[in-house]
Amino acid sequence: MLISYRCIYSVLLTTIASIMVVLSSAAHNSGQLPIRKCSGGNSLAARTMAMDLSSYGLLENRISTLESPQQTHWSKKFLAKREAQAHSAPYVVSIQMRTPDQGLVHYCAGTVINEHWILTAAHCLSSPQAVANSVIVAGSHDIHNRRGEAASVQMRNIDYYVRHELYLGGVNPYDIALIYTKKPLEFNEYVQAAALPEQDAQPEGYGTLYGWGNVSMTAVPDYPHKLQEANMPILDMTLCEQILARSGLQLHETNLCTGPLTGGVSICTADSGGPLMQECCEPHLDQSNIVIGIVSWGRMPCGQKNAPSVFVRVSAFTDWINQIITTATQFM
Repeated sequence: MLISYRCIYSVLLTTIASIMVVLSSAAHNSGQLPIRKCSGGNSLAARTMAMDLSSYGLLENRISTLESPQQTHWSKKFLAKREAQAHSAPYVVSIQMRTPDQGLVHYCAGTVINEHWILTAAHCLSSPQAVANSVIVAGSHDIHNRRGEAASVQMRNIDYYVRHELYLGGVNPYDIALIYTKKPLEFNEYVQAAALPEQDAQPEGYGTLYGWGNVSMTAVPDYPHKLQEANMPILDMTLCEQILARSGLQLHETNLCTGPLTGGVSICTADSGGPLMQECCEPHLDQSNIVIGIVSWGRMPCGQKNAPSVFVRVSAFTDWINQIITTATQFM
């Protein structure tokens, strides 16, 4: 049994290392899920602006000149993430693995899209053994306060999961997956579903990142136990491609990039699989929170200048998500 525990713990460490979203500095029914569409600004003007930039020394996200929600100040040590209001994002879940020494340990996040299905990154499910020893924790704000949050937390097993068939592992496109839990989540004030975007919609403006990922900008990690949020401007794709090309990195048409390119705000280790959210332009609707991105990869150390955060653009896969859920439900 001891050997088994050591093996599991080793797998955990390997899994966490493999899902570092960072590079070295080199519906309860079988029908479709609710879809919401929000209008954007002038994307043609943004592309023209990006292509007219003559110097990479001036590469900063022009969208950041728009008025945005107040963002916490940052230093060279900590990212400008801030604690989210408790249970203000009831669609965010923590994916945790059972370990022999530390109990349940958070390593990825996900987004509830109906009572049975969780949206996350494919690289979070790279190890079948790790997945078999993992659970979904919904309704939690402070993932270390198990007793204090006992009334709001719902834990579910990962009974089934699907990674996109074109995902090749590592820093590659199609980094999207779905988790199925046989026992449905019970929706209440602590646990709710996010809405999917319309297929092929192009999000613009700002998104809000949620997660329990590393907030350190140094080699010494600092993992918060309370849910964090950060406002992130969405980058023009042409601009993002130009920046990443300087480091030999490629962007795919199904990706989504965020800044700010001035540094201080970014995704980081253990944010993997978590959502980038936008509030729908029609707040009177029952489901007005749209998951527009899934945390995929970025650069290390976190929060560097001219280092975009790369997400999976969910609207590139809305039809795929509904197809998987509809097909799988027929055999459940």
